[in-house]
Amino acid sequence: MYDSMHCSRCLSGLEEMMKKFAIAAAALVVGTVSASAADLAARPYTKAPVAVASVYNWTGFYIGAHAGWGSNERDSFTNFLPSPAAFGAAPFGVNQRQNGGMAGGQIGFNYQVNNLVWGVEADISWVDWDRAYTVGPLNFFAGGPIPGSFQTAATDMNWFGTVRGRLGFAVNNWMFYGTGGLAYADVRHTVTTSFAATGGGVFTGTSDDTRFGWTAGAGFEWGFVPNWSLKAEYLYYDLGNTTVTGLSPIFSPAFSTSTSFDNTGHIARVGINYRFGGAAPVVAKY
Repeated sequence: MYDSMHCSRCLSGLEEMMKKFAIAAAALVVGTVSASAADLAARPYTKAPVAVASVYNWTGFYIGAHAGWGSNERDSFTNFLPSPAAFGAAPFGVNQRQNGGMAGGQIGFNYQVNNLVWGVEADISWVDWDRAYTVGPLNFFAGGPIPGSFQTAATDMNWFGTVRGRLGFAVNNWMFYGTGGLAYADVRHTVTTSFAATGGGVFTGTSDDTRFGWTAGAGFEWGFVPNWSLKAEYLYYDLGNTTVTGLSPIFSPAFSTSTSFDNTGHIARVGINYRFGGAAPVVAKY
């Protein structure tokens, strides 16, 4: 009897304690939520954190080296003076291409504004472009071959350079650009036209000078680390025409030959650049 009554009283006390604990816990939760709400209401409004991305920076001076392949389209046309009819020989043309390797260095500057990259570059290359041709027999003006006659022409180019502007569009560490400007090179032409077998003499002439013209092309550049980039580009160049006058110690100045050459060509090359300064990424916010 005593035990039953005692257990009943214990259960009643435990229930009372649980009720008080639940009430206290509820009050604590309500108080915490109210305090947090009041604190948020008191704070000023702030934006969500801004995402930041690193964008490759192309701005700065750079220096580098390159190597590649080039060609010189040296189409020629030979005329005879004072006229083909008076000279007795028929004019003729020869289509030739000389090509070979090239290697050199470049220096330049880029300035980036958003995705646009403005720049200027100067380069100089050693080139190994030389070729000679011999054609014969040549023809009489009235028709038919001239026995023993021939022409030998040789072209040699030892160096080639450009000074160009560049306009590029950058996509992070990739840049695609167009380029154009001045081209210049050392060009030597030598022509020998012989009619010695028929007593017509030998006419020789040489032109050796620095030719100036223009160049244009396009390329792309990849920045594989902040200061270093690799590039590949194509250029077309035009150095104008060269005319070589062939003279004979016997028949000149009354008779001479005139051979004109086209100095145009193509260049494909790859290179590497090291950029000074401006290597830190541009911070883009979005």
